[in-house]
Parts: sequence; C-alpha cells; structure tokens
Amino acid sequence: MDALERGQEEFSKEEIAQADDLFWDRSALFFTPTENIPEKWIGKGPLDVTLPIPTPSYHELLCRTVYGYNTPRVWVDLIQRATGKVRWCPNHRVKLTVVRYDAVVLRYYWQAGAKPLVDALKYSTTGRRNGRLLYYFGAIIDDSPRHIHEFEYRQEKVAHPSEARVRVIVEPTT
Repeated sequence: MDALERGQEEFSKEEIAQADDLFWDRSALFFTPTENIPEKWIGKGPLDVTLPIPTPSYHELLCRTVYGYNTPRVWVDLIQRATGKVRWCPNHRVKLTVVRYDAVVLRYYWQAGAKPLVDALKYSTTGRRNGRLLYYFGAIIDDSPRHIHEFEYRQEKVAHPSEARVRVIVEPTT
C-alpha cells in the first residue's frame, strides 16, 4: 500500500488483509469503507480517549491560527494513535462528553473549537466540495441531535500548559 504512488484512493479488502500495519500508511483509509478493514483494527463499545492537545479557541478556529486544528483528519489521526484502532463501530445514540484541559480557560465561544473534533468522531461525511465520501473514525453515526442524545462540553484549568489535553467520552444511551 503506497498512497504516494497511487494517490488518494480506497484500499480493497484484499490489500488491507495483506498489510502488517495499517498505521504505516493511513491516508487512503479516509476513502476506504469500514467493511474493508479487518476487525482487529476496529474498536467497539464506549470510547474514552485522551488526546495530547486541547481543542482550539473560537478565534484560533476562525483565524486558522494553527490550520491543522480546523481539520477533522488531524483529530482522526490523534484518536487513531491514542486508541491503536483505525475505526470504531458506531454508537447510534450517544452521550458525548468533551473535557478541555488547559492552563487558560476560554471565555467566549469555546465550544465552537470542538467542531472539528466532533466531526472526526463521525462515521462518514460527504461535506467535501467534490461530494466524495470520506470515512472518519466512526464512534458516532453523525453529529446531529438525532444521534447525539446529550452533549456536554466543559473546561478544566490545569496548573501548567504542559498538562493541556482533551478527553473525549462516547457513551451509548437508550
């Protein structure tokens, strides 16, 4: 599997089955349906993961101060690395909790910074200009109220910037 030679395209089930390590080249996995991925690379059940950077402020998001924070692909990458899984079996109705830990408590519109992270949790999206289907991490079906039964976003102050992080909890509800 070499996306540099082939460009961004989906991997077949056969190609993925032959791969020893899906973390070596994950770029084309955004175009690969979950059914093509072996079960050992797919997590199940509730998700509780801590990522090494906090979600951006509204200003950082709007001004694209650090552009990568604005794209769900960065957050998918961080979630994949933290879980050791490429995808997750989607939970259909969830309570989603995002806890932002930082040395600075944001005063305005701080929830907006979580949008790319929440998007990264979705199963798939066609929100591209070319309409091509992308597959994200997949812990939730969609970010609509139909699928996120309850959403809690809170901030907690830490003593030092080196302790900054974000914790994401996806719990199935009835």
